[in-house]
Amino acid sequence: MGAERKSQDGQASTRRQESHQLDNSRQESHQLDNSRQESHQLDKGVARRWWLLGAVGLAAVIGAGVAWQQAQRDLAPVAGMQAWASLGGPIQLESQQGDFTLAEVTMGEAADAQATPVVALYFGYTQCPDVCPMTLAALRQVMSELPPQAAARVVPVMVSLDPERDTPARLAEYTGHFGPRFQGITGSQAALADVARRYGVSYRRVEAQDSALGYTIDHGAALYLVSAQGRIYDRIPFTPGPAGVRAGVTRVLSATAD
Repeated sequence: MGAERKSQDGQASTRRQESHQLDNSRQESHQLDNSRQESHQLDKGVARRWWLLGAVGLAAVIGAGVAWQQAQRDLAPVAGMQAWASLGGPIQLESQQGDFTLAEVTMGEAADAQATPVVALYFGYTQCPDVCPMTLAALRQVMSELPPQAAARVVPVMVSLDPERDTPARLAEYTGHFGPRFQGITGSQAALADVARRYGVSYRRVEAQDSALGYTIDHGAALYLVSAQGRIYDRIPFTPGPAGVRAGVTRVLSATAD
């Protein structure tokens, strides 16, 4: 009997120890859950603070951009338009017809002799697979929709940033696909770099060893509307289709009408 009671007491003691260990495990699990909840709340608080800081920073950037644009509009050569007062200037390059001078551009026959020309200036190259032909095609469509006298005031000019391949003859052939009044001009690397710098156009040559072209030209795709003196009326960012070009061209034509 004594041995049996001792065995029962031992088993009871073992069960009490196991129960105590289970209670401890439950407490530790509860503490771990609490720690996880606190950590989650802390992470949410940190994320919320970073979000608020980001929102404040973004608002400050947008506000500064709006203020800059408003300041630029106040300096605009055409009221209500963005201006790049420090950019632009004269252009003297080469075309198939000989020397090209921006100050001596010729409007179409339908234009009034006293009208103000609006030069649609585009920087690209003839091997460009997309944005160049799309922009020139959009300009061609917009000009075809304008009244004859207004269309005649628009002087479309493409400046090639690839003089190694785009000779004046090649440029004349390429621009001729868009219309007889489209003309292409180019020059030496130094002359092009100077014009691009003054008009805020970025470009670079990219080697393409796996391509039959050998290299491509990465370049800005905006269309510039400028005066014969090189004052920038508007800079139209690239968008597919003619809507952006139409809005910019009609706005500048209206604002510069005599």
